[in-house]
Amino acid sequence: MTLDFIGDIHGHAQALTVLLRQLGYREHNGVFVHASSDRRAVFVGDYIDRGPEIVRTLELVRGMTERGSALAVLGNHEYNALCFHTRRPGERYHWLRPRSDKNIHQHLETLYQFRNLKTLLLDYLAWFLGLPVFLDLGAVRVVHAAWDAIAIAKVKEYSPQGRMSRRLLMESADHSQPAYETIETLLKGVEVALPDGVVYHDKDGNPRTRSRVAWWLSGEGRTYGEMQFPEKAADTVRTPVSTADRERLTGYRDEIPVFFGHYWLNSKGVSLQTPYVCCLDYSIAKKGALAAYTWSGEKQLRDDRFTLIPAD
Repeated sequence: MTLDFIGDIHGHAQALTVLLRQLGYREHNGVFVHASSDRRAVFVGDYIDRGPEIVRTLELVRGMTERGSALAVLGNHEYNALCFHTRRPGERYHWLRPRSDKNIHQHLETLYQFRNLKTLLLDYLAWFLGLPVFLDLGAVRVVHAAWDAIAIAKVKEYSPQGRMSRRLLMESADHSQPAYETIETLLKGVEVALPDGVVYHDKDGNPRTRSRVAWWLSGEGRTYGEMQFPEKAADTVRTPVSTADRERLTGYRDEIPVFFGHYWLNSKGVSLQTPYVCCLDYSIAKKGALAAYTWSGEKQLRDDRFTLIPAD
């Protein structure tokens, strides 16, 4: 079987259409399918927010999954949308995701494009709720942000197939529940606290005292600067990873390829993270590119299997 793993789309349906056609998919009755019955697309999440064609993007992705020409996992933006539109039990005006200026701004384009389509939005939210948080296909793995064996096992306690559910949604939005850290890890990545006094600004200009790290690397013998991914704080370059963080950051040791998105990489430097680790988010929503990796059963991944469609 050949699988085309496709990175974060964020409402860029035109780029997705171009990419699918370039990969050999053709539209039949509004749904893209490949001429080969042995070939499917696999979407790594983040279909909504930011881009100009969110409704069309969801039509394309959902149509392909329901036709059987694609698989899809939940991204953190779909998870955030579920939380944004779900009330806390018994609290009429309180939501799982607070409606702060920051959270509204992140979700604003989706809200605007669905402004006259409330019933359709509810239908897509129900679809999000049934998406898997991860896919373990045996020879390859898929998750939106970070593959973590402990977190994977925790999700399986809620659903053997790894799907999101209302119970998992509610418990993951509660900071006191183990499910909170589970979903944070799988959909938003592994984070560590930076050394005292170290601050950096993320892609949206927000100051951060915690940083996402390259979860596939071991923290042994490395500095925080080496572990930060993708953004760097200069003051961390020479600061060794603490003993506690070294115990937590053991790296990805399995020789099974894993595909993910989430991290807003620079489309001018496309490459694998390791022969078994492939990030596919090349910042289409920041004038980067929509990326795909075509996998045909190789045990170790190759840099020459990427296809990129630059943003308009």
